[in-house]
Amino acid sequence: MRFINLDHSAFAARVKIQILHKKLPIEIISPLHALRTPEFLATFPLGKIPLLKLDNGDYLPESTAIMEYLEDIHPQVPCRSKDPLEKANMHVTMAYADTHLWPALLPYFKSILMTDFEFDKQAQHELLSQTLAKFDRWLAINSSNDSGFHKATIDLGDMALFPIMWYVKIIIPMFHTHNVFAHVPAIQQWQVWMNENAAVLSVSQSMDTAFHGFLKSKQETKK
Repeated sequence: MRFINLDHSAFAARVKIQILHKKLPIEIISPLHALRTPEFLATFPLGKIPLLKLDNGDYLPESTAIMEYLEDIHPQVPCRSKDPLEKANMHVTMAYADTHLWPALLPYFKSILMTDFEFDKQAQHELLSQTLAKFDRWLAINSSNDSGFHKATIDLGDMALFPIMWYVKIIIPMFHTHNVFAHVPAIQQWQVWMNENAAVLSVSQSMDTAFHGFLKSKQETKK
């Protein structure tokens, strides 16, 4: 199998963390065609990265579908609990990442990609802060004991959320001086815990290099 990846993609990064953490025998490659070109769309109808090229030549899209599939066929080094409630909580984290946090961050991304894109930065900052506070309360209830944040092992929910949270940390200071993580201590503890994982650290370094390379190319294009 081959994993078609872009290092600055938050959705590819989550799968890449899983592949590295589980040490799966999957080659990680860049797409053969540029995004949004007719050639790319002809090969990949949904027009999105990431993609998993299966051994039979078919392509599986959508990061969460890829992660669940890989977990099914490679159960070793498990990243998904067999306990029904723990697995449900994992899916809550995945849903939060995609339906709460990512939409709150998206206008900032659009502003970076499209110079003429305008949005109410103060209102969006307040929405993002509220969105982070929601998950901070969730963590405090579901992943804390008398000594604070605790969790035995990383799971698919953590992997799905981390790259988007990483972009919050990197992008928001480009627009605001206020520390958006100032009042979410459980998230801060979770981030410290995540950064202790070798796969997470490797992927975050790749994301940093790719994203800042992208920003540099955007600046050079404007000249």
